[in-house]
Amino acid sequence: MFEAETRLAILERLKTFYDEEKKTEASAIEGTFSFDTLAANAKEFEKAYAEMNLLIEAAFPQTSWGQYLDYLADELAGLSRRPAVAATVILSITGTAGAVVPKGSLFATESGVQFSTDDQAVLSDRGAAKVKASALAVGAAGNVQKESIVKIPVSIYGVSAVTNEDAAHGGYDEETDDDLRKRLLFAVRQPATSGNVFHYVEWATSVSGVGAVKVLPLWKGRGTVKIVVTDANTEQPSEETLQKIRAVIAENAPIGAEVTVVAPTIKKIDVSLVCTRGTGNKEGIRRALTRYFKSGVFKTSSKIQDLTNSTVTISYAQVGRVLLDDSAHTGVEDYIKLTLDGGTENIVIPVDVLPVVGEVTLLDT
Repeated sequence: MFEAETRLAILERLKTFYDEEKKTEASAIEGTFSFDTLAANAKEFEKAYAEMNLLIEAAFPQTSWGQYLDYLADELAGLSRRPAVAATVILSITGTAGAVVPKGSLFATESGVQFSTDDQAVLSDRGAAKVKASALAVGAAGNVQKESIVKIPVSIYGVSAVTNEDAAHGGYDEETDDDLRKRLLFAVRQPATSGNVFHYVEWATSVSGVGAVKVLPLWKGRGTVKIVVTDANTEQPSEETLQKIRAVIAENAPIGAEVTVVAPTIKKIDVSLVCTRGTGNKEGIRRALTRYFKSGVFKTSSKIQDLTNSTVTISYAQVGRVLLDDSAHTGVEDYIKLTLDGGTENIVIPVDVLPVVGEVTLLDT
């Protein structure tokens, strides 16, 4: 088995070879011919060992990275890294009736996230118009909150104000090495053939912005398949993303298959408790429980039974543990009367349902 060696170990080995070859002991003093020659070679051999170690890591999906992982994904499974996608948003623009907002007009948030209009818009008789816009920079940073796009970097004649009534969505970062590696290993270890369950997972996850996938065969009888997907942020995907998945599956699915692609049904879980020690931070509680829901509830599994017909349980005990373990953010150091949707039982989540944190209530007593 290959093992990289340190410079000192290599130097000692070279000294031994030198002694055996020359029948004399190599000098251990820097500046002498024999020592400097052997030391220089040891340094280069150490570098060569390090590079050979990198070559070994680059050759296997489990340890490869970057462009080398791209090569492996293409060679072993015909997969490509999913590119970053720009967020989109509907802008509400107001001003003088009849004013024209040219295609490509710029609007921005206070923090400088810029959006460009996809089409020309003309303000109505009431001095208002709605137009779709895309973030100039691709990636999740474009998913800005509602009512945050309020700046007009370059003045537009007749336009006085802008806002976004809903949050921008659909912005996704380029697929990470870890995510591409998971897709690659899934494709290699779970053979996708003849439109089986794994094939539908492979087709759906080839679309940028897709997160977890569930496949429900025979959901409405013979020849029917239901695909339930989340986006890369474990949230409901946009209709545009769903349409892209439908197009990919329509091109590849077996003839006669009736395929339905949908977002999961949202189930809000209300949480209430009495914080007996600590300050109790509603937003911190929401974020902590959201991470818990996203990490373990709706995800793609390599086990066919989990992909097709598996319920997941929101653990009452685990919710309490999450609150205490992250007390620095939740503000909950101890509590009583914790309830989930008004009860103290575990909550079973069906395969096509995505749980989200609903109302967070901090009770007085």
